[in-house]
Amino acid sequence: MSHTASDLAPAMPEAGQPVSMTKTKFAAFLTAIGAIVLIGSEIWLAAIGAMWAVHGYFDTGMIGDIILIAMIAPMALWATWMTAKLAIAAELNPENAD
Repeated sequence: MSHTASDLAPAMPEAGQPVSMTKTKFAAFLTAIGAIVLIGSEIWLAAIGAMWAVHGYFDTGMIGDIILIAMIAPMALWATWMTAKLAIAAELNPENAD
């Protein structure tokens, strides 16, 4: 079943009624939080999976695991920080308002 663009367009308001289509900062922040949680969990699951795979392949001990954590965790932390920073900036940008 196909729809034309006019079927999906919102109804036009009556003359003289103000139209408020801007997203509030609270709603934008909640949307950004959702993106941060989704992408952040993928980042940290990939980091944990990489540490698990290297540990299993090379059979590293506790010292090897600490070295792996020291190498991988800062990258995952940086990626999570950049995701949060960019998601909040994108949601608060007025050009991206719904």
